[in-house]
Amino acid sequence: MILANDELKRLISEGRLSVKPYLPEVVRENGLDLRIGGEYAIYAYEGVVVKPCELEDAKPYFRVVKSEEVVIPPRNFVLLTTEEYVKFPRDVMGFANLRSTLARYGLVIPPTIVDAGFEGNITIEVVNQSPNTIVLKRGMRFLHLVLAKTAGVAEYRGVYQGQRGVTPPKGLRGEC
Repeated sequence: MILANDELKRLISEGRLSVKPYLPEVVRENGLDLRIGGEYAIYAYEGVVVKPCELEDAKPYFRVVKSEEVVIPPRNFVLLTTEEYVKFPRDVMGFANLRSTLARYGLVIPPTIVDAGFEGNITIEVVNQSPNTIVLKRGMRFLHLVLAKTAGVAEYRGVYQGQRGVTPPKGLRGEC
């Protein structure tokens, strides 16, 4: 069941769903609109061979940029973080979507789930499929989360719990 704005406001007022900092315009008709945070990550190198199955940590492959603007080169991607730190109840999950206005410029995000019980800033890959450099600004709404109630209660066991700021991927050593 997808949660409408009245239910989202109720969860926030009860403290079961936390969005900090909270602005009333974050709550939309059927989800939350989150804003771009003050840093992003982009690949630090071009033309290298990246083997996720052999890495414990991929941070050395990324350069974190602290800026009021996010520069996304043509046919490239960045990792964005949300300005908001969220805390989801154990029975509510989110489907992450790029706001459609940004998609009309050629930006996309891969299908992304925010798991029930997750807490932290959300890091999202944003891909520029256009032939143009696209510049976004800190604080602009970019991520629309559609929240849904789960049939049971989840126990979040992900490695990104509590993340702050943009978080490059973990390596997959031991999982492949």
